Amino acid sequence: MKKLSILLIGLLLVTGFAFAELDGTVDISGSATLTWGVDLNTNATGFSNVPASSISVTLVAEQDASASGDDGLYGEIVVEGLEITADPAGTGGSNGTVTAKIVISPIEIIIEAAPGMSWGNATTGDGADADNVAPALVAANTIAGITIVLPVDPATINVYFVSDGDWTVNAANDYAVGTDITVAIDIITIDLGGYYGWFNALGTYGLTAAASVSLADVMGGVDVTVGFDLDETGWEVAFGTVVAVVADAEVSLDVAYSDLWDLDVVLGFAEETAGGLVDMVGAGVTVELFNLLSGAIIWNVDVTGEYSSGGLTPYFGFGYGSDTIFDLNAGVELGADFTGIDNTTVTIDYTSTQLSPAPADSGIITVETVISL
Repeated sequence: MKKLSILLIGLLLVTGFAFAELDGTVDISGSATLTWGVDLNTNATGFSNVPASSISVTLVAEQDASASGDDGLYGEIVVEGLEITADPAGTGGSNGTVTAKIVISPIEIIIEAAPGMSWGNATTGDGADADNVAPALVAANTIAGITIVLPVDPATINVYFVSDGDWTVNAANDYAVGTDITVAIDIITIDLGGYYGWFNALGTYGLTAAASVSLADVMGGVDVTVGFDLDETGWEVAFGTVVAVVADAEVSLDVAYSDLWDLDVVLGFAEETAGGLVDMVGAGVTVELFNLLSGAIIWNVDVTGEYSSGGLTPYFGFGYGSDTIFDLNAGVELGADFTGIDNTTVTIDYTSTQLSPAPADSGIITVETVISL
C-alpha cells in the first residue's frame, strides 16, 4: 500500500507540472447575416442567410525554447512559436520554427535556416509588368547551405555558400555563392546584395542595392528609399517617398523605370478616419501613370472617402482611367450607437463595376444586417 501511495503521489506531481503549462484560453466567435439584395440589371431580388460560428481552445500558449552559451564558442538553437490548439475539426497548432548557428565570436555560422538566394529592392506599381527584375538564383532542387555572418561595425556582412540540393540530387555538383551587406549610420541605411552561380552550369548573377533615409523630425515623418536591381535579364531602378503630413495622414510617391518595361509613377494620399487631417473623415486617393515613355500611357484614378460619427458611417468610392471604365461604390453603415440595437450593424450598399461606357452595369443594391458576438 505504501508503494502504491508513493506511486500515486508521483503521478499527481507529474500531472500537476504538466497541466501547469496548459493555457485553457477559449475563443468563441459567431455572427448571423441577413442580406436582401436587388440586381438592377435584371430586377431580380432575394434574401440570403449566412451563419458563422467558431470555437477554439489554446491548450499550450505560444512559447519559445532555446539553448546557447556565453564563452564565445558555442552552438545556439532557438525554436519559436510552439503552440497547441484544438477546435471541432481536431487539434492543431505549430511545431515552431528553428534557427541554429555556431558562434565563434564575433563570427556566426548559420546552419538553419537555409540561405534565401533572392533579393529585390526595386518594384513597380504596375501589375502588368510581370517581367520585373527580382534577382533570384534558379535551382533545379532545394537550395541548401550555410550563412557566415561577419559583423564589421557599422556593417553586417552575410556570406552564403549553397548547393543545388543535397548529395542525392546534386549530380552536377552545382554550387553558388552570394552576399548581402547592411550598413546603418544614424538616419541612413544602405543594403547591398549579390550572387553568382551555378559554378558547373550556365552561371546567372544578380545584384541589388537600396538606400533609405528616415527623417522622424520633419513634419510627421519622412521616409525616402531608392532601390536598384540587376540580373541577366535586365535592370530596374525605383524611388519612393512617404511624407506623414500628420500622424494618420500621409502622401506617397513611387517612381520606377526599367529597360524591360517603361517609366511608371504612382501618387497616393491616405487619411485615417480617426486622427487624420480632419477627425472622423477618412479619405484615399491613388493616381497611377504607367508606360509614360511608350506613347501609350495607361492611367487610373481611384478615390475613397467616409465620415464616421455616432455610429453613422456614410462612404463612397469610385475609379476611372484610360480604359474609360467608371466604377462606383456608395453606402452607409448604421452601427449600434446610431440605431440603438446592440450587437447589430446594418449596411446599405450600392455597387456598380461599370456605370459607363456601355454595356453598363446598373449595379446591385444590398441591405445587410449582421448580429455578432
